[in-house]
Amino acid sequence: MVNVLPGDVCGHLWQISRQQAQQADPQDAGDRVAICPSILGKGYKRDIELRNGIDLTFHRYQLRDDLVMDRVPAEETGYLEWMFALSSTVRLPGGVQISQGQHLLAGLITPGGNVEGLGYTTTIEVDIHLEPEGLKTLVGDQIDVLPTELQRMLERDESTPFSPVRSITPAMQVALQQMLDCPYQGVIKQMYLESKSVEVLALWLDQVHADDALSQPSPTLAVVDIDRIHQAREILLNQLDHPPSLLTLARQVGLNDCTLKRGFKQVFGITVFGYLHQCRMEQARSLLLENQHSVTAIAQTVGYTNLSAFSSAFRKRYGVSPRAMQGGKVGA
Repeated sequence: MVNVLPGDVCGHLWQISRQQAQQADPQDAGDRVAICPSILGKGYKRDIELRNGIDLTFHRYQLRDDLVMDRVPAEETGYLEWMFALSSTVRLPGGVQISQGQHLLAGLITPGGNVEGLGYTTTIEVDIHLEPEGLKTLVGDQIDVLPTELQRMLERDESTPFSPVRSITPAMQVALQQMLDCPYQGVIKQMYLESKSVEVLALWLDQVHADDALSQPSPTLAVVDIDRIHQAREILLNQLDHPPSLLTLARQVGLNDCTLKRGFKQVFGITVFGYLHQCRMEQARSLLLENQHSVTAIAQTVGYTNLSAFSSAFRKRYGVSPRAMQGGKVGA
């Protein structure tokens, strides 16, 4: 039997359940368990709010019947969602499907269409939700370490609602199971789950880069492409305070983003945003040694709106704080 429900009805049922959710951890008000509505099945969803823009949802339920939910037209979620299916199968809009032992990334724009869940099988799934600002906190200025599919999602490209489906690696499996079996409460639990979430995301990033390396050999660059890569460098140098995204930069010089990423590294021996970061830090160092502007003004000049982030990046590169450099406590 197939139970067909409008997406808003199913969502409303879960919304009511989440409003009535009980605190799963007596030391953490942001850790709550919502019981599966009886009309849908049995089990629960556990939502855990972490720091740095990371939220988790642990799914463990069994649907009464095969369920088809129709979604509203494409809408923006405001967060990225990594879905790891440890058991059962879910069919997403556009014919995308993840089964046991697979995962995918859903972007900021989710498409309309049907979502199908299978009945009579236990669904065990770990979802990691991350806000774009949280992702920027994790990678800092090294935006180019992010795969093209993720950069397109951050650009809110509706043509890339999902990443390719990939297999959960053994290392991911261990970390995900450790998250489900977390023995801690309160602050220790928060620290543990946050570290495990970052570990899983790092493993995902490594997996995607390995896939890209296998599928995209580096071709010899044409002379015209080398000229365009040099042009891209000039654009970066002229826009240190408000640099374009990788996709925008590629479009400005008439290249696709993959060619720009690979070619820039081939020509200059450094990644696009690694070069940007290097130039920003060198400019900041020169301005600090001139000692004619405040540290805050210099941070803004080189594109940092957050003084703490600037200070951290500067100290990491030069081993001293911006104020120490400006105060003449280190040599030029």
